[in-house]
Amino acid sequence: MELIEKMTAKAKANIQRIVLPEGTEPRTLSAADRIIAEKIADITLIGDPADIHALAKELKLEHIKDANIVNPADEKVIDRYAPLFFELRKKKGITMEEARLTTANPLYLGCLMVKAGDADGQVAGAQNTTGNVLRAA
Repeated sequence: MELIEKMTAKAKANIQRIVLPEGTEPRTLSAADRIIAEKIADITLIGDPADIHALAKELKLEHIKDANIVNPADEKVIDRYAPLFFELRKKKGITMEEARLTTANPLYLGCLMVKAGDADGQVAGAQNTTGNVLRAA
């Protein structure tokens, strides 16, 4: 336990903004609740807010209300991040419409949030394969 306690103390001393693109996965949501409660990191969950709040209520998670929740279907979110993805991939022939569709994918959206400076890191892999997580990066 000493290693975990040291890592937790180090994280608390330098709070980071972490994106969790699998915001409706029960284990991810439970971990987020604990991280928020212990003030280890600032958490952004990606997913439908109604689904996230319903699952949090079902799991009796009290701190999810303090998370930032980003809906990947929200046009304002897509409008913010799709141009960045387009710029990154336009030399490979991506269209703006393809960029908009890809931005709605939570794994890609989380990476774009990090690239844009709106988050410091992303953690995923509970619902998605390693290949899918790395492909988005």
